Amino acid sequence: MHTAIRKAALQRMDLLVGWFIPRQAELDKHALSASRMFVYICLINALFSLLYVFTSLAIGFAVGALLMSIGIVFLFAALFYFRATGKLRSSVNWYMADVAFVAVMGCSFFSGGLHSPVLPWFTLIPVVAVLLLGFGVDALVWFSVCFAISVGYGAAGLQGYAFPSLYQQEYATAFNMVCIGGLVAVLFLFALTFDHISSKAVQEVVDSRKTLEQLARSQERMAERGRILRNMHDGVGSHISSAMRQLQADGAVQSIAARDEVLQTLRDGLDHLKLSIDAIHLAPGDVTALLANMRYRMGLRFTGMGIELQWDVDLLPICEKLDGSAMSELQFMLFEALSNVLQHAKARVLRVEGHAPDGLGQVFVRLIDDGCGFDPATHARNGVANMRERALSIGAQLHISSAPGHTVVEIQLAV
Repeated sequence: MHTAIRKAALQRMDLLVGWFIPRQAELDKHALSASRMFVYICLINALFSLLYVFTSLAIGFAVGALLMSIGIVFLFAALFYFRATGKLRSSVNWYMADVAFVAVMGCSFFSGGLHSPVLPWFTLIPVVAVLLLGFGVDALVWFSVCFAISVGYGAAGLQGYAFPSLYQQEYATAFNMVCIGGLVAVLFLFALTFDHISSKAVQEVVDSRKTLEQLARSQERMAERGRILRNMHDGVGSHISSAMRQLQADGAVQSIAARDEVLQTLRDGLDHLKLSIDAIHLAPGDVTALLANMRYRMGLRFTGMGIELQWDVDLLPICEKLDGSAMSELQFMLFEALSNVLQHAKARVLRVEGHAPDGLGQVFVRLIDDGCGFDPATHARNGVANMRERALSIGAQLHISSAPGHTVVEIQLAV
């Protein structure tokens, strides 16, 4: 309950503070935080100044009441000037001059000089200057001013100068209590304000990071959908289009060989569709699981075509650089190579190897068949150009050598 009340009070205070801050949407985080701090400090000082005015009137310190009233006027003048112009540095220096020369120096001079209970308020001025403007020329100037006035009071006292004490001395204890206790209270409120603004800034950063993370996830999902759609378009779509062209060709329907070719194309399209679905669930960097999945999806087709599938795959290390998208590209590179063996190689044996020799920091995946071979330099044939493009996109090295009876497709991946 106390937390809810505190939050409600701070929200109302934030609304009032926000009214004094011009063009908040145009300010960066640092400028907005400094602006909030400035307004909070002015409002806190205004409350204490009113208390000081009433106390001064009660103890007969008319000069102090007058000076502090003038200080309140200048304080709100600084606030409204800031609201009108948005010039934080000018407004802060105006406020600092008001506090230093009117509220502190003026009141302390007429209430005992070096012995005045108002004098400790000089300690507040350079602290506030650093909080609002950062450590720089302005903060050093105000530190120097406050230090010089304090030293001047001390030097004057040593020379025997008697500072006036224009208030009823029987109320000295109460006056000291208001001035010193007020300083402690104001410093405490400044600290709470700083904590509140810092917490709010941190929460805004956390919220911004969450928003960016959500945006990144959304973009990643969109990229994933785009990649899957591209793979389906390039794979399933092209296979279905090829099958349609084959069926539309003159005499194709009467030819058994043509029907077999159409059937082969449709099977490739179906395999491509299944692999597109599998690609969604591929673990990043797990090449062993990818090869096992390829074997599961296409093993029966090799068996059905009388091709012996030999398997020599070690438990391969995780390839850290292969994210989900790269794994999908690798999957379809392998599919392209396997499809070539099924459609064109006329092979009897296909050997699949996966090894990671110690010390090389690489994974080698090889497809070796004893088919008729082809000319790798002819990029347009057998999807070689497409395979090279995919290899380049994932930072893999693709090596193809082919001769009758011995064709090797090797993919090198960095661990």
